[in-house]
Amino acid sequence: MKKTLAALVMGVVLSGCATSDYTSGKDFPSSSVPRIVKGKTSSDELKALFGEPFAKSPINETDEKWIYTYSKGSAHAQNYVVTMKITTTGIQKTLDVLIRNNTVINYTFTEGPTPGSVTATE
Repeated sequence: MKKTLAALVMGVVLSGCATSDYTSGKDFPSSSVPRIVKGKTSSDELKALFGEPFAKSPINETDEKWIYTYSKGSAHAQNYVVTMKITTTGIQKTLDVLIRNNTVINYTFTEGPTPGSVTATE
């Protein structure tokens, strides 16, 4: 009886869970993305729509890449005696813009859920 009780108590002590909320980048309005017109939208208009980008990278003397990115979610870890299950939920979105001589020449936009769940064995 003592061994069974000790095993039960040990199992409860070794299991647990934790939740953590996170954000990365600065949120920007997805609904404004269709307002970007290749060959017409200026870098000043882009800033008016989305604010300052998360990152800017020079490509060459005339081209620059602007990146707007945002992730928000929650990670939940459930620890079992032998395994751990980690589940994430939330959204992630990225707007990559190629600017030449202060005018947007191309862009890509992605938005979707964060990756699902991952189970790892300890």
